[in-house]
Amino acid sequence: MKKKDYKKVISIILSLSMAICLFTGVFTVKAYAYTSNSTEVEEELKSIVSRYGEANVLFEDGIYLEYGESINLSDSEKYQGVLWTSEDNEILEVNGSVIKGIDYGTTFLVGSKDNKYFIKEVYVHESQENQPRAISYMDSKSSSQFVAYIDAGHGGYDPGAVANGLKEKDLTLSIALKVKAKLEAKGIKVVMSRDTDKFLSLQDIANTSNPDIFISIHINSAGATSASGIETYYYKGVDKPLASNIQDKLIEYTGANNRGVKWEEFFVVKNTNMPAALVESGFITNVNEANKMKTASYQDTLARAIVDGATSYLFDQNPLVANRLYGLNRYETSYEVFKKGWSNADTVILASGIDYPDALCATPLASKYNAPILLVENTSLKNQSGLTSLLKSRGVKNVFIIGGTSAIPSIVEKELKDIGISSKRLGGLNRYETSIKIAKEVGTASGEVALVSGLDFADGLSISSIAGNRNMPILLSENNYIPQNVLNYIKSSNTKKTYVIGSTSAISNNISSKLPNVERLGGKNRYETNKIIFNKFKNELNLSNFYIASGLDFPDALASSALASKQSSFVLLSNVNYVEPEVKQIITNNRLNINNLYVLGGTSAISNSTLYNLGINLIR
Repeated sequence: MKKKDYKKVISIILSLSMAICLFTGVFTVKAYAYTSNSTEVEEELKSIVSRYGEANVLFEDGIYLEYGESINLSDSEKYQGVLWTSEDNEILEVNGSVIKGIDYGTTFLVGSKDNKYFIKEVYVHESQENQPRAISYMDSKSSSQFVAYIDAGHGGYDPGAVANGLKEKDLTLSIALKVKAKLEAKGIKVVMSRDTDKFLSLQDIANTSNPDIFISIHINSAGATSASGIETYYYKGVDKPLASNIQDKLIEYTGANNRGVKWEEFFVVKNTNMPAALVESGFITNVNEANKMKTASYQDTLARAIVDGATSYLFDQNPLVANRLYGLNRYETSYEVFKKGWSNADTVILASGIDYPDALCATPLASKYNAPILLVENTSLKNQSGLTSLLKSRGVKNVFIIGGTSAIPSIVEKELKDIGISSKRLGGLNRYETSIKIAKEVGTASGEVALVSGLDFADGLSISSIAGNRNMPILLSENNYIPQNVLNYIKSSNTKKTYVIGSTSAISNNISSKLPNVERLGGKNRYETNKIIFNKFKNELNLSNFYIASGLDFPDALASSALASKQSSFVLLSNVNYVEPEVKQIITNNRLNINNLYVLGGTSAISNSTLYNLGINLIR
């Protein structure tokens, strides 16, 4: 091994050994110098520091040793000539510069040179060959949500490196908390080694479980105050892509001196494939870098780079696959949605596949009865053999027909009766009255209603699956005038909350001012409105399933809304041949949670190039 700053190598041993512990579980410890109690270990550290005087002490990164393992500290010029002693000779044996773990537990190593004292915590644990061998972290993932372990180096009585009026422990914690917030915003669960200024023993850090990636954040130091730049360490082959992605982003975002991605062959982690990286975010001993690192803006830049590097790695390891769900036409696409979501159904909603207004309010009704929405042609069932066959094969007993006889002819009701299926028509004199009839069937137990434009379909489709989840009727309005019967229904139904969907060009403020407890959910266009609705109700959604449908036509989105509601999912509206930034942002920010992504319709509905540009890697 080349002679270099051994502290950084030890830091890798510490953090990557933590990663082993995190993934393979709690060690079986046979003997302790201290119990698994950070407070007791910190008290021992304080006792050592008081013995030598705080001004004379240099806090070093700790060491994980397997039982029986030895390392030679003199491989680093920094530690040549240092006289080492162990605080517990029954756990840690010292022979010159060689240290060896001889029993299980935690102790401290103290090195003296030129009236200065290096202090290292040492944790001796059971050999990994006696631990259950870990499998690939990707294969072991037990839920749809990824987990990141973020280690803020040092803490409590251990300040880490100290220079230029700054302490490493404070900087690492501040950066780590920013990393946590940004990862969580992308749907990644975060476990922190610490979220306050506290000391954690190596043993206590070890006793946690099962992240998907491990990132340790540190600040560098050197005797030469001119030393500068950022470096990221990895420890085994599986770590390198993670470390490289993080390092690339750090250099790109900060413009710092690139000290590279570094690997130390001498310490190889054998028993886990969990990716782990240690980031040295800059030199606290360099006044220029120290001045940058103490600012919130530069810390935010470092955090953003770490997060983007980590998520880029996870994207590479987890390609996003889209499955097209479609038939030869809009009607057969609705049949395929039925087959995908229901093995059988007692109740089905039949809606016109030609025009949207009547059907726009159907999703909450479908949700109430756990019913799919099937699109119907304006003709008799005898001319729709695929629909008739599907109704029979799936055990349908009841049908709601949405709209009047001009939308779905009356002969359909007779034909349904002839095959043993009961039907109920919900249709009014116009689209507004039809929306009221559907709302009455849904009920008002939620105390909420959604008011959408009856003159366009996009905003109504955006709220449809949410309305189904919340048992919230959807009512229709004109732009500058709300029909009196709609207004009367809202006022007489004990409505406590009204969501007005779309911008003021869709439903004017003149209308919203007449409604109880209004909240407008609308953007500059249909795609921004779709995004605003998603963000509003995101915490209620199952983000493992997503549906994408054309925002330029209604049939596919309408058919999928019932299934999305059934799964507490959401229907994203997309352009056909153009990537809408709002859609891409939703997919990017939630990508690591998505297990199943369904695209409604063929390439004429949404092109393959659009899907690829949205970040989808494979289309089936």
